Amino acid sequence: MRKIDIKKFNRKKIIIMAIIFIIIFLLIVLISLYIAEKNVRGWVDVHILQKNITESDAEMISLNADKSNQVCVYSKYIAISNDKVVTLYNSYGEKIDSINTDINNAIYDSSDRYLAIAEKDGKKACLLLEKTYLWGINTDSDILQIHVNKNGYVAIITTDVTHKSILTLYDSNGKKLFTSYFSSTRIIDASISNDNKFIAIGELDSSGVTIKSNIKIISVENAQNDPDNTIIYTYNADSEKLITNVKYQDNNQIACIYDDSVNIIENENNNEILNIDKEKIIHITNNLKNQIVYVEEQSEGLFQLSSNLHIVNTRSNQENVFSIEETIKKIYANETIIVANTGTDLYFISTNGWLIKKYTASQEITNVAFSENVAAVIFKDKIEVIAL
Repeated sequence: MRKIDIKKFNRKKIIIMAIIFIIIFLLIVLISLYIAEKNVRGWVDVHILQKNITESDAEMISLNADKSNQVCVYSKYIAISNDKVVTLYNSYGEKIDSINTDINNAIYDSSDRYLAIAEKDGKKACLLLEKTYLWGINTDSDILQIHVNKNGYVAIITTDVTHKSILTLYDSNGKKLFTSYFSSTRIIDASISNDNKFIAIGELDSSGVTIKSNIKIISVENAQNDPDNTIIYTYNADSEKLITNVKYQDNNQIACIYDDSVNIIENENNNEILNIDKEKIIHITNNLKNQIVYVEEQSEGLFQLSSNLHIVNTRSNQENVFSIEETIKKIYANETIIVANTGTDLYFISTNGWLIKKYTASQEITNVAFSENVAAVIFKDKIEVIAL
């Protein structure tokens, strides 16, 4: 009897191990097919992972269409500003807080848990950390732009009758660190490094016969202690190039988008990594941690176009491609997530080129805001909320 029991036990053990081996083998095959085969990945995304969602699957926040609603998403919150109040909602569409800002026509910038708000063409600005109002200030001149980094340092670009651009930097406590004046150049974009030590600005100089684009790096320490040496690096582009965006990325490189190229500045070296073919490349953004993204259209026939979304790592030059059998009307990016808008569909894509979620609406989508945690699809009278 004892020998029979041992044989039965061994047979049962072998069967269990065989089943486990088969399951592991099938998982490896499925994962390999998911990675390698687009059709398999699409089937798994829809039928197993259920990444396709519609309006009926999303939470909704109602908007008063008679009010001027400005919407921003940061951290895990959806912020709606109107009547000088910012109302915060969570990913379930539930109202969780209201904050008085005394700002009506709001412009935003966000990074990680911080939200910087300013009055467009006004003189008020403030900073929020999650649900906490940290500080508010009044500027001496009219506000054009506001920028914040992940540590809560805020750069405000203003203008007055004497200067085309004035840049003022505040720390996370609202302390003014320095102000720099630009009498003949207009700052197009600015970005604060993640270590709070530098600010990169893209500017247009229209004082001469031709308009010129410049990239300048400002040392925060020098700006406070040695104002004559505030600017530690300047790159003057060719006269035909127009700068549109600058972005400090996580590797402390600066990704610069011109109308005809993308350049990377690192250790005061300026290298072109992409030449923009304006007939093929229709959208481009650098608002990611370590990547740039551009969309290239391809003709599939006489009347059919498809779009390839190229995600290029600015450090390694490694490229991932996400293909959509539609024309992409606009792309957005926020740190690690890219969104492609094809009209009534939104594709939420990771930087490794995989689909996170696809959202389909019953009407044209014109505006979306999102963080790494939540997205808000913005219509005139409502917001559809998508947890990411």
